[in-house]
Amino acid sequence: MQVTRTVQITDLHILADDNDDICGVRPHRSLARVIDDINTLSPIADMVIASGDLTDAGSSAAYRRLREALLQLKCAVYVMAGNHDETEAMRFGLPGENIFHQTSVDCAGWKVLLIDSKTPDASYGTVSKEEIARIDQVLDETDSSILLAMHHTPLRLCASPSCQMRNADEFLTAIKNHRQIKGLVAGHTHNEVDEMLGQLRIMTTPSTMVQVTHNQDEACKANDEFWDYHTADISRHGYRVIDLHADGCLSTEVRWVNAESHG
Repeated sequence: MQVTRTVQITDLHILADDNDDICGVRPHRSLARVIDDINTLSPIADMVIASGDLTDAGSSAAYRRLREALLQLKCAVYVMAGNHDETEAMRFGLPGENIFHQTSVDCAGWKVLLIDSKTPDASYGTVSKEEIARIDQVLDETDSSILLAMHHTPLRLCASPSCQMRNADEFLTAIKNHRQIKGLVAGHTHNEVDEMLGQLRIMTTPSTMVQVTHNQDEACKANDEFWDYHTADISRHGYRVIDLHADGCLSTEVRWVNAESHG
């Protein structure tokens, strides 16, 4: 039975200057370690979905550095924007070869829908009415099994509004009757989650850079200081392997890569 091996990487936060760091981690180095691990997979990856926050500030220099890294992957890479990205700079800075800007990918009985949840000038996510209409039309016109990929998760994993999707209920209502959806993968929260919401399997994937523990204290709603209510873990970097089986089944695992030693 044919299987399409899909890898999700997310929240790369590549910086313009390779000497800079975030929480003591140099994002280009952590990404390089993850890519090295991806290239050792057996079976090999058929495609990689880079699901947002590809850079930390959306600079042209950061996208150029990211492109150099993604070219080391041995398969097609489909890129999506997160709240830290600048869409036009991303399109200009990540051209061609094995890097693609698409809204869907077809593979062996499956269709992967890449959903835009980026909200202009905001950290929280929103799926626009136009995007919801596009998704609905695609789902009505296909019999393929569906994997949804997006940056922001519709799960409420944190009390902070910046970590949430603003119109999650509207989005979930729009897709709930489409039984061919087998799973939804997202990023943004820098942690690993695999939960059932009704009949829908929703997963979030660790960052290739820094992992984050989210405080559920409602007081963080009124606090703009992110790190007052969140804790960083710089000891490991992660990504997700998703095997899409031709019969419509999905299997997945998160793989971890230890951070480089500074001792």
